[in-house]
Amino acid sequence: MESLIKEKKFDEAVAYRVSFDDDKTFLHKHRVRWQTTLMVFKGIKELGRSVADLNINSIRRLFLKGL
Repeated sequence: MESLIKEKKFDEAVAYRVSFDDDKTFLHKHRVRWQTTLMVFKGIKELGRSVADLNINSIRRLFLKGL
């Protein structure tokens, strides 16, 4: 995931890492149940989510939804 964020097309994207142990309010609000959850937002709207995905191409497709 870190290498994807560095791709030129994501220059204006913002990435946040949420602690599964410490950020319980965020996790509850967004119904995150698994540590391996990736979420894409545009503004306050969630555009997509992935759980336990290790495939770089499908993660890239998810990230592209936010552009």
